[in-house]
Amino acid sequence: MLNKSERRGFALPTAVLVIAVLAIMVASGFSLVSAERRSVADQKSQISAFQIAEQGLELYLIQRSTLIPGAPIIPVAQENVTIPLPGGYANVQLTRIRPPLGTRAGLYVARSQGVETAGAYAGTPQGVRTVAQYILWLPAPMQVLGGWTSLSGLDVNGNSATLSGNDQGDCDGNGIPDSTAVAGVVVSPTAGYDGKTGPASGYPPIDSVTADSVHIDWDGIVNQNKLTATVTLPGGSWPTSAMWADTTFYPVIRVNGNFTLPGPGRGTLIVTGDATINGDNAWKGVILVGGNLTSNGVNGISGATISGLNVKLGMVVPPSTANGNKFYRYNSCEVARATTTSGALVTLSNTWVDNWVEY
Repeated sequence: MLNKSERRGFALPTAVLVIAVLAIMVASGFSLVSAERRSVADQKSQISAFQIAEQGLELYLIQRSTLIPGAPIIPVAQENVTIPLPGGYANVQLTRIRPPLGTRAGLYVARSQGVETAGAYAGTPQGVRTVAQYILWLPAPMQVLGGWTSLSGLDVNGNSATLSGNDQGDCDGNGIPDSTAVAGVVVSPTAGYDGKTGPASGYPPIDSVTADSVHIDWDGIVNQNKLTATVTLPGGSWPTSAMWADTTFYPVIRVNGNFTLPGPGRGTLIVTGDATINGDNAWKGVILVGGNLTSNGVNGISGATISGLNVKLGMVVPPSTANGNKFYRYNSCEVARATTTSGALVTLSNTWVDNWVEY
């Protein structure tokens, strides 16, 4: 028979075991809660980073010129900008896939990486999400009705003028015009055209439209400065020969009042009054004249010419005049180059993604 004094108790080991099990259960509970909190925090960070990325992309498209001071009008091969935002920042990168060429839009891809820097759960990495979208660079569209459109009528003296609406543009060098032919001469039904039909060619050679059919916001350009000028005269200076030597230089030159072209050039020329082109001076691009345009001598315009636009403001304008041997030809490439200064980045539909692969 065992001695009672030699019995070993089981209560204490049992208590220790229960306490250990309870401690493990409590620790497991805390671990589950912590893991759940981290999971929820991660999801919140991902959502916040996504919002930052999307906001950064939209701000870049709207405020590119402000975010990148001095940025060229047409985006270069690659641009990068960091945009601070509430709760984090967005790294936006624009990469060129295809450059703009004449009337063909440039193709780019914009990638925005959103990074959340505030409110993250301790011990977790920063939330990062990336969105991307394909972007088109589109020159501002310009309605071209003819090689020379004159709302106040046009007088052509002699048989030596060439007024053509057949597109001379061949931006990609394949020998094929980039757009269909327009009229050689376009005048208003009341003012008309005075001259031999031989100098005019196009489809049709001569056409007539009302002032309302010319979709140019002349009032907005003249009175509301809707078209930002590179140079304004008087007040500014005519571009130097060194500037003209750059074949990519297509400025917007605005002249308030009457003007005589001092030499050859390119771009968009806006004259609110009457304009005169003498001698062998030539222009590539767009000419917009409020009053009448008088062209004397051997000179040529490659692009599009519109005169008599003050008719749209209710003013009486004398007919424009072409004297001597001259060439007024429609060229879609030159029109496109002249209007790129007022182009814009436009999103390409159905190309937005939020799973852009990064390496």
